[in-house]
Amino acid sequence: MKLGKIMIFVSDLEEAEGFYQDILGFQVKTKTPSRLDFVHEGVDFIAFKCEKNAVINDYSNIARSVFVFEVESVEEVFEDLLTKGVNFLHNTPAENEFSRYAAFSDPFGNVHEIFERK
Repeated sequence: MKLGKIMIFVSDLEEAEGFYQDILGFQVKTKTPSRLDFVHEGVDFIAFKCEKNAVINDYSNIARSVFVFEVESVEEVFEDLLTKGVNFLHNTPAENEFSRYAAFSDPFGNVHEIFERK
């Protein structure tokens, strides 16, 4: 078994295109009325239209899937995304034994993280 696709569910495809393409930098490869396919190396990255947004709630204590985007500098990307209006769950990047990271949400309540290896 191997990871073949990563999918995200979003309630508004136009808003998803703006967030994932214009803010995070993933270019749209194809677009249909029910999905967006983004250019991504490795596995397919797809956004599907759904009815309702997710609720962030108790992020790190509730089972969920999270996209973790590796970056060279968490501080630089954190500051850049803040200026673009991205909603972070941390006031400053956090740290654990193997990385520095910061969790953020998309406009639909999906939580992701940026991380920098130690």
